[in-house]
Amino acid sequence: MRIRDPEEPVAAQRRLVLVGVAGFAVGAGLIGVLWASTSAVDGPTADAKAACAALARADPLPEGRVGRGTLGPGVLQHIMAADALAAAAAEVSSTYNDLADHIDGVRRMALSLNFADPQGQRHLGQARELCATI
Repeated sequence: MRIRDPEEPVAAQRRLVLVGVAGFAVGAGLIGVLWASTSAVDGPTADAKAACAALARADPLPEGRVGRGTLGPGVLQHIMAADALAAAAAEVSSTYNDLADHIDGVRRMALSLNFADPQGQRHLGQARELCATI
């Protein structure tokens, strides 16, 4: 602990205190900005991102018509989850209507087990493009 020298001017001590307080305020502000920029996304955007993640987890999708037993584990479940999440996002925000429509097209293709369906493939491509922008 430092004992104050009676000859040290009080103004110099005040400057040190002010610099310390200013440094603390700037540091706290920067931490706040960083925290706000990395905080979790909520609401429909979070649902849309989760839908895209579920769709990505369904990859790789087979080519052509397949039997249910030949699908990889969880493919249909991931596509169904992506469809439900995209629908939830679109229900809250019309921004995600196109995403929900395209993922629904992928769901219909997957349920038919015909992965060569041109419409389904078009929907899959559009959904992937939209996911890249979210």
